[in-house]
Amino acid sequence: MRSKTRPSLVILFLLALTVTAPALQAEEVPARLAWADRLELGTPISGTVTKVLVNPGDRVRQGQPLVEMDTRALQAEEQQARAQEHRLRLARDEARREHERTREMYDRTLISERELALAEIAQRMAEAEHQAAQAALTRVRLDLEHARVTAPMDARVIARHVAPGQVVHNALRVQPLVTLAADGRMLAVADVEAALLDRLSPGTEVEVRVGDRPLAGRVLGLGLEPVNESLPRFRLEVVFSPPEALGLRAGLTAVVVLP
Repeated sequence: MRSKTRPSLVILFLLALTVTAPALQAEEVPARLAWADRLELGTPISGTVTKVLVNPGDRVRQGQPLVEMDTRALQAEEQQARAQEHRLRLARDEARREHERTREMYDRTLISERELALAEIAQRMAEAEHQAAQAALTRVRLDLEHARVTAPMDARVIARHVAPGQVVHNALRVQPLVTLAADGRMLAVADVEAALLDRLSPGTEVEVRVGDRPLAGRVLGLGLEPVNESLPRFRLEVVFSPPEALGLRAGLTAVVVLP
């Protein structure tokens, strides 16, 4: 009789421990949403804005024009630089031919070595001047390319900082024209204690919960410096890809669920 009751008592005892033992719960950390790849676009040239082709909230494709500058002065400079390059190319070619003629005459001992040296110097100077003209033409053409600001990636327009007719001065600092954020990626940013970061590593899979919607994410960055010197907490960045239908924005609150 005892041999039958003892196993039953053991089973009941184990069941009691299972019921009364505290369940292990994942840790929830409050966070705020931010753009994963935020980029302010500008141009190295100064001038007048003629067109702003996008508005905040627009989605743009890589290579799509965003802002255009007045290019009339640059087109005149390109025409002048192209003419200068053509003129100096002709002068270079003539200097090469003259050097060849001088070499032939020198080989026939009709002229002195000094005259040959002068012809070589003239050829090198003509080639150097032509190279400088090519560089000037390349610079003007680059400025013409910079007069049209295009999207470097598929993105969403976050803000526009200029309007048609506005003059942009970039002599000391490049002025932002449009702000973009990479499409399809966001960050959940939290300030946590160092002990919590020690449990994580880049690539660790976590959950981001926005409202009642759970989303899969992974740890992107672990801060090494405190966010606030008076409060030793560090930045935790989790990247995730929310569905477009959610319409999430930077600054909204979220929760990061850590394993």
